[in-house]
Amino acid sequence: MKLIRRIRSRLMSLRTKLVNEPAWITVYQSMEAYSIEIRKLALEDEGIKTLTFNQRDSSYNAFGYIYLQVHQKNVERANEILKLIYE
Repeated sequence: MKLIRRIRSRLMSLRTKLVNEPAWITVYQSMEAYSIEIRKLALEDEGIKTLTFNQRDSSYNAFGYIYLQVHQKNVERANEILKLIYE
């Protein structure tokens, strides 16, 4: 029981931390996972942390997008990097 309470407490604190974290902004979206991964690697090579948010339909893989997000303080830099690389 103590272990379960500690786990619940830890999960609640993590959830609170995530809710209070500054926003992550989408800098690129695609239906193709490889396209996201290429851009993700390019940003991470420049020291920018990224998140991917997959809203693709798992049954058909024909609907929805995968989003590449960066922390709001890195949005301008990320856009510059993506623009330079993929123009």
